[in-house]
Amino acid sequence: MRPTLILCALILWTHARADSIDWEFLPPHGRPARLSIADPREIAMQLAYQGDSKLIADVGNYFSFLSAQSADKRWIAHFGIEGCGFFTLRREEGRFPLETIDGLIGLYTEAKAGAWQTQLRYTHISAHLADGSGGTPIAYSREFAALKEAFVPDDTLHAYLAFQTLVNSTPNLPPLGADWGGSYFLPINSQFTPFIGLDMKWRQETIYNPSLSLQLGIALNHPPDAYTSFRFYYAYYTGQDPRGQYYMRELTVHSIAIEMQI
Repeated sequence: MRPTLILCALILWTHARADSIDWEFLPPHGRPARLSIADPREIAMQLAYQGDSKLIADVGNYFSFLSAQSADKRWIAHFGIEGCGFFTLRREEGRFPLETIDGLIGLYTEAKAGAWQTQLRYTHISAHLADGSGGTPIAYSREFAALKEAFVPDDTLHAYLAFQTLVNSTPNLPPLGADWGGSYFLPINSQFTPFIGLDMKWRQETIYNPSLSLQLGIALNHPPDAYTSFRFYYAYYTGQDPRGQYYMRELTVHSIAIEMQI
């Protein structure tokens, strides 16, 4: 909690250029920082069918409980909580038994000023094998802090760079990591907007490093609504298996997916 409180103060001090701040409890509008759509461990609402006959279901959401905004509206900051469940189901004789469950819950502090967005997350994640798995479970639990800076000059482009450090982990792992990537929605006047999303992760956990996640698809609306619309896309992933119980394995997979941005 201490890193989150410190960054709250830093964000407000950095961006505050007005004489007063407007505070709002339970703000009705969405969070100021964009989600990273190609990140396989971003909170999301999506369903994907993988080329290895698996279904991937992500069920997540966020809730901002407090916002602060300068009186001249030059910057806005949110403080909230988020969570997501990541489920893997494998195909077996016409059924899809549940194989793995990864759960994420955390706090976020984020601010937006012009084209720049700053975000701090403090997150807990754990991973488990379900009844449909034939593997041997391992102890897997982590808490980490991540700081992200993003450039969002308009409704089409999102580019970001993030760094994370493990605060606690079971098993013990090297603490440092980094992420970079972004997304781009083609600025055309159409109800069907092509887009691309990219995320790369560098971790010290395994030799399968870095990991690459790529999305190519169609958003069923046009900017500025494309980012928050229903999306249909092809996904390619290669690198460290994002499922915690298999984090020491290499994974390369193709998927077809649908997602509703939360």
